[in-house]
Amino acid sequence: MPISLASTSASSMHGAIVPIAYISNLAATSTFANIPSGYQDLMVVINARGSRSLTSDNCLIRFNNDGSGINSWTFLQGDGSSATSTRNSSGNSFIVVGDVPASSATSGIFGSIICHILNYANTSTYKTILSRAACDLNGSGYSEETIGLYRSTSAINRIDVTQYVGYTSGSTATLYGIRTVGQ
Repeated sequence: MPISLASTSASSMHGAIVPIAYISNLAATSTFANIPSGYQDLMVVINARGSRSLTSDNCLIRFNNDGSGINSWTFLQGDGSSATSTRNSSGNSFIVVGDVPASSATSGIFGSIICHILNYANTSTYKTILSRAACDLNGSGYSEETIGLYRSTSAINRIDVTQYVGYTSGSTATLYGIRTVGQ
């Protein structure tokens, strides 16, 4: 018998994923600002397509408009026949969370990225970012994983979703809060 939560109110669901904000058409840089601190973790879901003349292009995030270069990340990508990795240990004001198709890719194909930001409101630890991205480029797609670290103890109250040139129309991002079991 399937389980139904329809009769359970959202306020009593422990560990629930709660929508906070939605951006319906991503600009070259789009911002989630004034993020409430009452959740355990955050999740950003991006469905996008870049506008540069490439097959695929990086999707980036920055926290708290911090340009000090205190981010580090490891980026892994596989396409079914080869695997690559890229690492940046310092010097960037952003974290690469995945690639999205760009204007040279087959028309109408968008990529998906799910980015988890752990303990974002904690003011005594650095923030860990786990991200997964995938895209089918008409039979030649890829899957990716990013592990990142924002080396600041400041609570995250702003997230910029950015791209080198910009996104095409219809590219979206949604910010979710993830409740703790005790909430």
